[in-house]
Amino acid sequence: MRKGTAFQPVQRGHAADVIFEQLASAILTGELAAGATLPPERVLGEQFGVSRMVLRQAIHRLADVGLVRVRQGGATLVLDPGDAGDIRLIGLYYALDPGGERARTIRRDAIEKQSLQGLSLIDVCGRRGSVAGKEQILELTRAFDEATATEADFAAFEETFWRAVSRAGKNRIFGMEVVWWYETLADGRPAPEGASPIALRVAFYRELARLLVAGGGATQYYLAATSPRLDALFKDGAR
Repeated sequence: MRKGTAFQPVQRGHAADVIFEQLASAILTGELAAGATLPPERVLGEQFGVSRMVLRQAIHRLADVGLVRVRQGGATLVLDPGDAGDIRLIGLYYALDPGGERARTIRRDAIEKQSLQGLSLIDVCGRRGSVAGKEQILELTRAFDEATATEADFAAFEETFWRAVSRAGKNRIFGMEVVWWYETLADGRPAPEGASPIALRVAFYRELARLLVAGGGATQYYLAATSPRLDALFKDGAR
């Protein structure tokens, strides 16, 4: 634990949640480095102003998502978030917004992963989706009024579009991932940076839906449209 790391006393009620968030943020930023140990429960309890029982609840949540290892009778070891396999950590990076290069890398990787998952969703929908299901997606895009839409309206439209595509594709794993993405990151997704006008983004989805109905070209169109964005995302080579 780096010298000078300080935690804020918490209010009763949801104290364990607040402690979990403060500790998780410190680990995600590297302020609590991998391989370090957490201070003794007595010390942490005094810093947070809570009982050991409440503190243990928070620490066990950290262990549950793979951020620490609790050793019986010994110190609690901080683990490297990069080695954790719990998908909930992606949500924590967004919700807690810890900042720093590690968080920026996770955000880039998440955008890349979701973009390529979109390609898979379109491919599966194109191969397995019924004509009726694809036509419903097209009608969804045509019904959206981009002339008066706000960013919040577009975000809701985009979510509805991908949920419809996943249902039409009938792949339950993809469907569950779409639900997880939107439900977990609903309040934590960053505002689009340098996004094109809403009308252009809606036009992209309309053409994508039209190609799905037409029976060909949707995956190629999606890849051609998203590749420049992904290239720009990683143009500095930082990882």
